Amino acid sequence: MPYCVVSHGDPSAGAAAGGGEDDVRIFYQRYGHGGTKVLLIIGFAGTHESWEPQVKGLTGAVEPVDEESPAGDNDGAAGEGVEVCCFDNRGIGRSSVPPHKSHYT
Repeated sequence: MPYCVVSHGDPSAGAAAGGGEDDVRIFYQRYGHGGTKVLLIIGFAGTHESWEPQVKGLTGAVEPVDEESPAGDNDGAAGEGVEVCCFDNRGIGRSSVPPHKSHYT
């Protein structure tokens, strides 16, 4: 599953050690291909799945892009289509829960 690791403090220390204990993993999902990029940011209590109607309307499908597919790969149709990315906020859905409340700021 695709995750983005958010480090608190010295980012090089977490990366060198394979992630620090205070790191938060943010789950995200990409849909569609194309030159137009859209980032959907849900409210605090929603998950990335809440965007399904909008994802379908923008990309024509609700199946996520293969994780191994590079971002921006649009099968030769340069500039055509829409690529959508949506994510789960910290502590919601598939994203990890921060160990300290101060990490929500």
